[in-house]
Formats: sequence, C-alpha cells, structure tokens
Amino acid sequence: MPIAKIIDDNTIEVYDLTQFDVDAIMHSGQVFRYFAIENGYQLIVGNHFADIVQDKNDNKIIIKCDNSTYFYNYFDFDTDYNAIKNSLSEYKKMIPAIKAGDGIRILKGEFVEMVLSFIISANNNIKRFTKTLNLLAERYGDKLAYGKYAFPALKQLKNVTEADFKELGCGYRSVYLVKAIEQLKNINIEQLKKLSNKELQKALCQITGIGPKVANCVMLFCGDFNRLDIAPQDTWINKALEQLGDDGEVLLNHKYAGIAQQYIFYFLQYLRKEI
Repeated sequence: MPIAKIIDDNTIEVYDLTQFDVDAIMHSGQVFRYFAIENGYQLIVGNHFADIVQDKNDNKIIIKCDNSTYFYNYFDFDTDYNAIKNSLSEYKKMIPAIKAGDGIRILKGEFVEMVLSFIISANNNIKRFTKTLNLLAERYGDKLAYGKYAFPALKQLKNVTEADFKELGCGYRSVYLVKAIEQLKNINIEQLKKLSNKELQKALCQITGIGPKVANCVMLFCGDFNRLDIAPQDTWINKALEQLGDDGEVLLNHKYAGIAQQYIFYFLQYLRKEI
C-alpha cells in the first residue's frame, strides 16, 4: 500500500501513519503557519491551504486542500522514510529520538517564505515570531478561505518599510527584511539549485540577515533545494552532539543528517527528553 494517494483535486488520503505524524511534523521547527482544529491542523503554505484531519475509524489521515498535487509534493509522499529510518537507526543512540518522531517528514517549503520566516525566527521565540508571520500575512497577503491569509508574494512586500516591519514585531530584523526583499527580486532559483552545498550556503549568506544556520535551514526545508544531508546547527543540536558521543557523526556527515536533526530537535526541544 502506498504512503498516500491523491483521491481528487482537493483530497489526499494518507495510509501509512508510521511515515506521517501530523502533530510531530507541526512541532518539528520547519513549519510555522498552522492552526489546531478538531482532530488535526489547518495549514497555510504560501497561498495554499489544507485541513489535515485524522480519521480514527479508518486509521488514516485525510487532507482536504485547495490543490492535492501541490500538497502531495509538499509532504514528499513519494519518499519512503522507513528506509531512511533504518539507515539512521544504525546509530544506536538515535533510536529513541527516531521512535518518538516516527512520522516526521522534511517538508518542501517555498523559497521566499522560508527565507523571510527564518530571518524573523533568528534569536526569537516561537510564539512571538509565529504571531509576527501571521500579522505579516494579514497585512500584506491575499485573503484565503477560513478567514486566513496567504504569505505575501515579493511584489506585495516591495513597499514595506523598516517602520512597518517594526510595527509587526520584527525588531532589529526589520532593516534586514527590507534589504533581503530587495535582494530576493534578483535571485535566480534555477542557478542556485545547481550549486554544491558549500556554494549554496555561501550564496544564501549574501542575503542580508542570513548567516550559516539560517542558510542551512533554507537549504534543508525549501523544496527547491531539499538538501537532506544538511543539519542546521543550533543550541539543541550542540546539546545533542554532547549527548550522542561518537554517534553524533550522524548529524555532521550523514546523507540524511537533516532528517536526523529533525528527530533530535523534536525529541529535545518539543518533548523535552534527554538522549
């Protein structure tokens, strides 16, 4: 049986729940514009939206959305995570984190949204910056169903000033955002996709407000790049490296280091467990 199947233009059914845990995904630090609803979540990505609800009677998840092909790709349902988990489980100290975050998947976010979201998230707490992202969408994005708003396109942000961003709660990042938006207009994604990891990180760091950690987040979580071997290194990963000992190699040089990082982040940061 496949992990998931497109039923029609607006419906996806997910069958393998060992490879798709919507609660764990929403709390794994890679997606920010989601809202709890009965038995699931409402998710907004760019100008797309979905309701992701667990059907407990049939032991499956139903995704009702505006574009099923988009969300099938966004959740990367063609990738078998069981094989990935088996590979990562060779590192014995990783096993508890893998089991806890069993259904986490790397999502394929949109480039502009990922860049601006992670700039805003830097040295910020989750509650504050998610509020800022939603205010940004409400102020400048298109109105969608449910009374929610799309993440603004670059053309909708071209006249936003530093003062406007400060009003939304962006603080010192406001000047970075104004400059980054101007720079993003001239970026050729197709050229960036051809770069090696080292070259891509260097290119992304040319954008104002982006350092190595934010660049790595964009490389991993942006669908244009999807560099699964990149593990953004933050406080939680540094803590994990101390606890993992020799098994910490999985976060540094493994071909699925980015996925290992997601299990670790969810385990340490959200579940507040020790390795």
